[in-house]
Amino acid sequence: MKISKEAKIGLIITSGIAILFWGLNYLKGKDFFTSQKTIFATYDRVDGLTASNPVMINGMKIGSVTKLSLLPDNSGRILVALHINGAVRIPRNSTAEIFSTDLLGAKGIRFVFGESTEFLQDGDTVKSQIQNSLSQEVSAQVAPIRARAESILSSMDSVLLIVRTVFNEASKEDLRKSFQSIASSLRSIEGITSTMDQELARQGKLGVIFDNLESITTNLRSNNKSLSNAIENFSAISDTLAGANLASTIENTRKTLEGTSALLARVNSGEGSLGQLATNDSLYSNLNNTARDLDLLINDLKANPGRYVHISVFGKKSK
Repeated sequence: MKISKEAKIGLIITSGIAILFWGLNYLKGKDFFTSQKTIFATYDRVDGLTASNPVMINGMKIGSVTKLSLLPDNSGRILVALHINGAVRIPRNSTAEIFSTDLLGAKGIRFVFGESTEFLQDGDTVKSQIQNSLSQEVSAQVAPIRARAESILSSMDSVLLIVRTVFNEASKEDLRKSFQSIASSLRSIEGITSTMDQELARQGKLGVIFDNLESITTNLRSNNKSLSNAIENFSAISDTLAGANLASTIENTRKTLEGTSALLARVNSGEGSLGQLATNDSLYSNLNNTARDLDLLINDLKANPGRYVHISVFGKKSK
């Protein structure tokens, strides 16, 4: 059977149209030779996402974005249809995240898997989120640094204001005079030390002082044993004093001295016989006269005992 020329041309045109249709749909992510399923996600914004952008899992393309449309509830949210390979099983609690596929800002959607044991089916709606842009990430990282820098600049401004207030013209003049006084004092100290060095060098006293110090240290070293014995003896004496109840002894001594002082005060005031004797001359004179008379009486008794003692053998009375 012979095919006409017109039939051949028609077949070629039909085949070309079919191949063109299949190619366009393939570029859009539709593959007529594999099973496909459609998953939906809603976003507040899409940040440049368009149809035919890839849908990926861990960097592998599993489908593409087929359609973007506004929700009919006038909320301004956008419904995105994702056409993905039907053989891929995605947990139901996964998230469809819009992200940048390159540095130029091209967009795509990637699935962040959840841990559910149930999987998305054709026509299901998945949770959605949007990756922060590079500028947003930089802003998030720079914001604390900027706040800190602003705080530091504010503190520096306050410090500079205080410094400007303190270091006015009068303060500057006082500082200048203070530095001049310090410089003058340093020159004076330098002159004094130079004079002392010269005087010590001239008199040779510094060497003598060091010789004496060396002699003292030598003596201490040679008498180390004696010093140790003296320290031990002093320690023994201190221990003996500590055990002798020195505080009680001192207290008794204090009481004795107070009694003696009170007795002397009474004597000085003329109280008692001892006080009268110490302060009254007549009592002293009477006692002195009595002692003298008693002495005369004793002497006379010794010289003339018969005057005072009468002995009668026969009972005769003496004249």
